[in-house]
Amino acid sequence: MIDTLCDGLHEGNMAVACVYCDFHAHKEQSATTMLAALLKQLVAGVEPIPEEIKVAYDRAKREVDGRTLLLSQIHTMLTKFVRSLGRAFICIDGLDEFPAKGRPELWQYLQQIVRECPNIRLFVTGRLHIREEVRKYFPGCPDQPPIKPTEEDIREYLIMRLKKDSGLDAMDSELEADTLRIIPDKISGAYVKPVHIKSKVIG
Repeated sequence: MIDTLCDGLHEGNMAVACVYCDFHAHKEQSATTMLAALLKQLVAGVEPIPEEIKVAYDRAKREVDGRTLLLSQIHTMLTKFVRSLGRAFICIDGLDEFPAKGRPELWQYLQQIVRECPNIRLFVTGRLHIREEVRKYFPGCPDQPPIKPTEEDIREYLIMRLKKDSGLDAMDSELEADTLRIIPDKISGAYVKPVHIKSKVIG
């Protein structure tokens, strides 16, 4: 999906940003870091970088310990920049791996951004329990069917990764067979819930 959107960037004043939530990076993930990453990606595709954003980041770097911008500042710049575009796409992958205690704040800011920017499209993926959170913050969002990987899909992916493994000495035929047998069986039960949120569902 990201490749398709990026291929269409030449068609007009459009920008795409995508972030992946990683369970192993809980301490580094927050609404602030998430929105900052989205803003950075969106702005990176535009030349020249808007002066207001450049000045704000330069000022923050010069302050004590090069502190980051405040969440409210990032939100203001993000919405202002998105409104200047013809269309903006934000994709958040694996939202279920974002720290649960920080998701309400993130949802609230995403809700505000979608409300304030009629030209934005928000795509979210996550395991099925994320659906209830989507319904809470975006009650008009259409439901989407779950995507479930097949065992064969997972097996083919594992074979591809094993072929690229640089530590060949650590893998024997028995371990490889166990890997191709156990992992597909464990992972095939995981579902991903894609959600497409348009700005008009809240307005």
